[in-house]
Amino acid sequence: MPHCHHPLMMQMYCGELLVFTLNCLSYPLINPQASVEKGLQYAKKAVEADDKNGDAHKWFAIMTSTIGDYVSTKEKIGSAASIKEHAVRSLELKPNDPSTLHLLGRWCYAISSIGWVERKLASAPTSSYEEALEYFLKADGVTPTIRNSIYIGESYTQLKQTAKAKEWYSKAASLPVSGPVEQKLHDDAVAKC
Repeated sequence: MPHCHHPLMMQMYCGELLVFTLNCLSYPLINPQASVEKGLQYAKKAVEADDKNGDAHKWFAIMTSTIGDYVSTKEKIGSAASIKEHAVRSLELKPNDPSTLHLLGRWCYAISSIGWVERKLASAPTSSYEEALEYFLKADGVTPTIRNSIYIGESYTQLKQTAKAKEWYSKAASLPVSGPVEQKLHDDAVAKC
């Protein structure tokens, strides 16, 4: 597909991706893998339409990460560099985007959690829980969320800083809940306080 930098094309692809995402959140999916693959196609078209759009890169990274739920561990690890590349590009274009900061924190956390054997077999990239924590704390500085606060607590847990972890689980439990997903996260935070 040729590159198209026309703003209306970009809006169309981002609009398709938004409608796709809202439908996935609203209705049970009959074939979730096919739906995620379709979302990845929309995100790819959005990046092709406007390589300088931070949201397009963010959604490409998110959808590439999500497709990892349906592929082998080796394939998932193999796509890790692309996920980080697009997330970092998104952050360059939108430096204070809390969801991109959180995404990079999750990427670092997941990479840090890969076992030694898997890391050697798949030539995994490297990261650390400290790096994950930095991104999570930056995201919290922009917009505190229950999910992000829990990940800060989890990062401190991995770093053996139990008191700080409990502080962040308590913070997560104190934030307002807006829906069933956040209620589940809230309940998880309360259980860890």
